[in-house]
Amino acid sequence: MEDERQEELDCIAAIFPEILVDPENPFSVSMEIPVHPTSPVKVLFPASSDGLIPTPPLSVHSDQADQLAPIPANAVESQNLSYLPSLQLRITLPQDYPEKTAPIFELSASPAWISRKALDELQGKGKEMWEEAGRSSVVYGYIDFLHQEAENAFGFATEGRNLEVPQDFKISLLDYDIKATQAAFEKETFDCGVCLDPKKGTVCHRMIDCGHVFCIQCLQDFYNNAITEGNLAAVQCLTPGCAKKRGEEQVAKGRKAKTQLSPSELIQIPLEQEVVTRYVKLKHKAELESDKNTVYCPRKWCQGAARSKKHRKPVGFEDTESDDEVDDEVDDEGTSKGYIAGADRLCICEDCSFAFCSRCFQGWHGELTTCMPRKDNGELTEEDKASLAYMNSHSTPCPTCSARAQKTHGCNHMICFKCHSHFCYLCSAWLPPANPYNHYNNKSSSCYYRLWEMEEGDGDDVGQGGGGRPLELHEDDEEEEELPEPVIEPVQIPEIVEPEEPREPLEPLQREGPLVLRINHVPAPPPPPAPEVPVRAQPNRAPRRAPGPPPNQRRVVRQRNVVAGARRLGEAEEREAMEERRAEAAQQAWVQMFVQMAMNDEEDQLESDDEEDPAAWEIPVR
Repeated sequence: MEDERQEELDCIAAIFPEILVDPENPFSVSMEIPVHPTSPVKVLFPASSDGLIPTPPLSVHSDQADQLAPIPANAVESQNLSYLPSLQLRITLPQDYPEKTAPIFELSASPAWISRKALDELQGKGKEMWEEAGRSSVVYGYIDFLHQEAENAFGFATEGRNLEVPQDFKISLLDYDIKATQAAFEKETFDCGVCLDPKKGTVCHRMIDCGHVFCIQCLQDFYNNAITEGNLAAVQCLTPGCAKKRGEEQVAKGRKAKTQLSPSELIQIPLEQEVVTRYVKLKHKAELESDKNTVYCPRKWCQGAARSKKHRKPVGFEDTESDDEVDDEVDDEGTSKGYIAGADRLCICEDCSFAFCSRCFQGWHGELTTCMPRKDNGELTEEDKASLAYMNSHSTPCPTCSARAQKTHGCNHMICFKCHSHFCYLCSAWLPPANPYNHYNNKSSSCYYRLWEMEEGDGDDVGQGGGGRPLELHEDDEEEEELPEPVIEPVQIPEIVEPEEPREPLEPLQREGPLVLRINHVPAPPPPPAPEVPVRAQPNRAPRRAPGPPPNQRRVVRQRNVVAGARRLGEAEEREAMEERRAEAAQQAWVQMFVQMAMNDEEDQLESDDEEDPAAWEIPVR
């Protein structure tokens, strides 16, 4: 008879294939109980025993490299975790199981995120279930009980209860949560928010801040193009309205709006390191240009920014953007600085490490030396003057941040690339985002009906074929001199005369009646012309003398013969003409008879012989 313990273990192995059997004891098995709560668990990480939170060492490039002392912990850190490390369950069935001896359940956790007391309570629940079941098989029931409790994190996921874990296990728990979340994400299927195609999680990326999912290929194509073109504002979530909504929520909480992606998330997508490095540098440059208090190196070949606590130069893929705005004009005590002390005038370029004075822009002369501010008038080179003149002529400043913009093509409704303000390119007026085109439809506006002026761009080297800013005439300006219009001399083009071909005069058109009437009134043919008497030419030869009558008698006979021949020829031609007239009259009479019969619908009475005779169907031609 097979052992009852072996039957129960075989059934458990069929239900849970991940179960492992101890090679030394066939009645001892082990398995993992995954802990994936239905709702995130709030985990508290209290301070260590010395009351200090361990702080990682700062970068050697940081201005605070000498401050390596740990920071006192006045508050407890908390994290919301969706996955916790699995529990290790070991089940041993003794010899007298199940009639006399209860099964042995052993629970453990690595790292020890759950207390030993809580594990002992769970182990004692197994023996209680064996007693309640009348000392019968309870292995499956106990495993099912642990799975149900794991969905609630063994009671720690309930509202109002928190899980406290030592500070030493913080990194391990966070790392496990990230890996478990990614593993579950890769097993699912998602619809990309850009190409709308279903993709497996292995080729998708979930945004860290908002949770929207896009395929990696779409994100790489979009972000690579945006960073290459310098459009940093587009490096955000691609879902319409997502970045704007999150920015408004952050402002409502009193924090600075951060809608752009962090460099670390771009690496996770992943993007090439060269592209992310360019993104970090452009982002730092934009922060410096947006701050009016930024001081630049006076060296013309450098032009780097001076070191600043507010805009620290990034190292690697470090994100130096702070959450809170700092005003450099206010010191730590909150008092406004109306002057700059001698020591504060010292500036060090972050690129070339040149030390200079922020007032006179000369090499650092010490804080006790009196200097005068640099005069801007007359210190610009011809190239700088030409650049400023071109900017003033072919660009328009933003009314909010004063960043200049040059139009390459399109209408005059502009959106600032820095602050995203809507403004008019012609007059630099601020436009309401809800209805920016009302500015061009208002008759009282100076830009009325001028939306599409300079459509091809502003400047000689931009747009499709270049363009130029139109001159605006004001009432106070003097009228410009009118340039004389160029005189265009007319060019005489010789006229080509084609020779006309001689044409025969056309007969005047005459009205014609119906076919039947024209057939019935066929005119008679004209009489033939009178025949000419042929005259025979006599050859130039000597007359032949022969015996015969005298010359007078021969002349009379010859005349008689000529007259007789002419009479016979005329009679033959007259007979031929009479026959033709007779045939034509007969044919005309037949045609008139046929037409009359056709008008009376009696054409079927014609004899078959007449139908076969082709001459009977001939119609005389006029």
